[in-house]
Amino acid sequence: MQCNFLNEGCEGGWPHLNSYFMEKGYMIDEKCAPYKGMTKGQKCSNYKSCKPTAKVIKTEWVGDGWGEVSEK
Repeated sequence: MQCNFLNEGCEGGWPHLNSYFMEKGYMIDEKCAPYKGMTKGQKCSNYKSCKPTAKVIKTEWVGDGWGEVSEK
């Protein structure tokens, strides 16, 4: 698992970093690592027992440039 508290997770974080972490690591279940809305007092070792639940093989960049990625 890639653990990162520097992705500015509000509103989904930075898409290119989310893609990087999904390709290089794996996803874990929210039951094991629930969203807390803050990182104060949190550390990656809190989630070391979380089991992998999904792995992304390849992601693609979508959009015209920085800040142009959206659901549309």
